[in-house]
Amino acid sequence: MISAAGRTDCLVVGAGPAGATIARLLALKGRDVIVADPGFPSANRLELLSPASLAVVALVGLEQLLDDPAVARRCLGVRRRQSTGNWDYEDFLRHPSRTGYVVDRVRFERQLRSAAVAAGVKFVQWRATGVTADGGVVFRESGGAGTTELMFANMVVDATGRRAAIARRRGVRLAVRDRMVAELMDMSVNAVAHNASWLDYWSNGSNWCYHICGPGGYAQIWRVRASGKPARDALLSVDASSTVLSAAAGEGWIAVGDAAIAFDPIASQGLFNALSSALVATGMLVSADQISLAMARHYSEAVTATFLSSEAGRINVYKNSSVPRRIGLTVSDRTQSWPDAAEPFPSMIAPVQDRQVPSSVEITTLDV
Repeated sequence: MISAAGRTDCLVVGAGPAGATIARLLALKGRDVIVADPGFPSANRLELLSPASLAVVALVGLEQLLDDPAVARRCLGVRRRQSTGNWDYEDFLRHPSRTGYVVDRVRFERQLRSAAVAAGVKFVQWRATGVTADGGVVFRESGGAGTTELMFANMVVDATGRRAAIARRRGVRLAVRDRMVAELMDMSVNAVAHNASWLDYWSNGSNWCYHICGPGGYAQIWRVRASGKPARDALLSVDASSTVLSAAAGEGWIAVGDAAIAFDPIASQGLFNALSSALVATGMLVSADQISLAMARHYSEAVTATFLSSEAGRINVYKNSSVPRRIGLTVSDRTQSWPDAAEPFPSMIAPVQDRQVPSSVEITTLDV
């Protein structure tokens, strides 16, 4: 039985970095915001914020979190071990910001949620189970009696991560570049807990691995490989596929973070994308309250262009592996050609001057 329908200015589905950030920003602009999330624990992961992402961190008002040693640790740069045994360096001192940060995702998200609550955001422990033809979202309460709720909003934000639960229920297709999995292979604590560290990565045949050191000396080693039979030696396994929606916004809704576009971890853009997409979407909603079809189209085109430029950089990283140099995506009913890809965002991939961007990226139809 569905209880009486509720209404709010903005309904955010998902309480990860993108969802909590856009909820807080909208609340600071005077909007009534509800965040619905089933309350599942976040994956215990360390993630890199590159120097290029720090301007966005400041724009969303979160730079103080990076000063908390329990949340973030300075990163000197990225070291890539070649097959010859030599190392390539991407030294962050060469960037105007001169440093990056390794963030503890669990603690970072906890702080984001606290900041959102302080701004007036209401959090409810609900799981989205469907959408209605008139724009409503159906939820089931997590735990307890499992009451079904129906909510309406002037704008619904899909921040459900790689599932893109709201967008896909509205008929949007999810394009998958490669089905990849990231596996946590080792966890340790380093006695040198406060010094800045490097992020190291290397190829291991058709797989690649990286070693990352975070707050409190906590360190992790991750392996990224093609999806397949589960590995018995992995401590944790998470989806690492590169994905993008065929449309990232529409009438009454918009997708942010991993729901709109998700990256291979080698791009080191996940957290940056969560914050930057939340910032852009907030600007759109504050300026117009409702997203026009033209705004939705432009936003979707920007999301797709960002995805393709990131994939162009990823091709260069994988050029000596078995990964194809052509990109196949499910985005439409026809094969089409995309124009020259823009420069990828600064990330874990090779230095900018060494990147080779393909002149055309082919998009083919697949069933996902």
